[in-house]
Amino acid sequence: MNKPMNKRIIIGILASVLFMEMMDSTIINTAIPEIAKSFQTNPVNLRFAVTSYLLSLAIFIPISGWAADTYGTKTVFSNAIIVFTISSIFCGFSNSLWEMAIFRALQGFGGAMMTPVARLIMVRVFPPHELVRATMNIFIPALLGPVMGPLVGGLITSYSNWRWIFFINIPIGIAALLLTYKYIENEVAENKTDADIIGFLLIGTSLSCFAIAMESVGETIIPAALLKIILSVGIIAFIMFIIHAIQYKDRSILNLQLFKYRTFRFGVIGNVIAYISTGGVAFLLPLLFQLQFGLSPAMSGLLIAPMAVGAIIMRGISPKLIKKYGFKRVISIAPLGICFSLLAISFINKESSYLYICLSCGFLGFFTILLMSSNGPMIYVDIPKAKSANATSLDITIRQFSAGLSIGFVSYLIIVFLNNLNTTIYSIDGIKAFHYTFFILSMIILIQILVSFGLKKQDGEAAAKGSK
Repeated sequence: MNKPMNKRIIIGILASVLFMEMMDSTIINTAIPEIAKSFQTNPVNLRFAVTSYLLSLAIFIPISGWAADTYGTKTVFSNAIIVFTISSIFCGFSNSLWEMAIFRALQGFGGAMMTPVARLIMVRVFPPHELVRATMNIFIPALLGPVMGPLVGGLITSYSNWRWIFFINIPIGIAALLLTYKYIENEVAENKTDADIIGFLLIGTSLSCFAIAMESVGETIIPAALLKIILSVGIIAFIMFIIHAIQYKDRSILNLQLFKYRTFRFGVIGNVIAYISTGGVAFLLPLLFQLQFGLSPAMSGLLIAPMAVGAIIMRGISPKLIKKYGFKRVISIAPLGICFSLLAISFINKESSYLYICLSCGFLGFFTILLMSSNGPMIYVDIPKAKSANATSLDITIRQFSAGLSIGFVSYLIIVFLNNLNTTIYSIDGIKAFHYTFFILSMIILIQILVSFGLKKQDGEAAAKGSK
């Protein structure tokens, strides 16, 4: 088989695995009411099943780069697929909230080893002039995962059983595993380093404490005094990790020295802003449609589906836009489209037509993919190949924690507005809390425009010319 065909197959493997992993971050959203009935618990409590997955991703992603360098990309990637697939089966057979949370955390561990190593395989297989095109083909489908998750979850929940939202991972996992064994090489770093256990414990403790603090907002599960202690431990651990990372430099589990590369620095900051402003939308809209409008899981999923359609359309356009206008201009214009789309969504009410809702969601998906498909390649264009493992671990850790932060952030906003309005999420006035939240998100994305001022016109020029 010729080399180009091998690359196409590798693209297919990585794209399908990343799509599966990222879709699982949101596929549970539209199924939450039905799962809650099965577990005989409050639907709000199912939030722990969502966040345990994201928290596990954020904690274990930092060690994935070291694991890939030490044991080889193929070894780590294939075993991650096995763990993810088996834990998906356990999730499907769960009979309680805590069983679900535990198995979702295990699923997140598999995803933590799977996603960064997939990026590492990509940057090692494809040269810089092919990187933009490869990124589009691999990560655009992956970015569709969180958007399509509510649709797939809603359809399965309405016409079958919610347990199948996890069982559908089985054939994808088996096929990806077999192709991985055949087509992906097991690359091991020439200069292996010892595991940074201290750094891993510090950043793991910090992220865990921050996540627990975010999820406890508006809840009485954890006493306020204990919550303050947890947050304080998280802050102290984070400060200690920064000091540790500065001292260890390239040996740190998260190499903060990478921020000296300007394109990496601004690309990461841009992604954080993008995730915070758009990452919680797929979480909010199913709640709005089902709790406020009384729609079925399938219908709420269908109304969100235009996000995926808009993203697919942009997939074919974004490489040409980047090639013609460059990264800087695209990154500075795309946030305006996202802002407009979020403002449109903030006016959705029970009387809104399906056409208006679909167009608003479609434009959001369209411009979100344009921004992320620009920030994504920008992060890696100036990173030396020898530091690609460190870059992928740091990049994905920040992405995943930002995704979790976005859900915690929008949940916090909803709770604050509901309390100020002295109403509940089920009441007529509760829709105002959604409107105010979407408005704030539309303002946050405009910060990205200020960040783009730090880029130069020629940044990523070689990679941009490689996009077709």
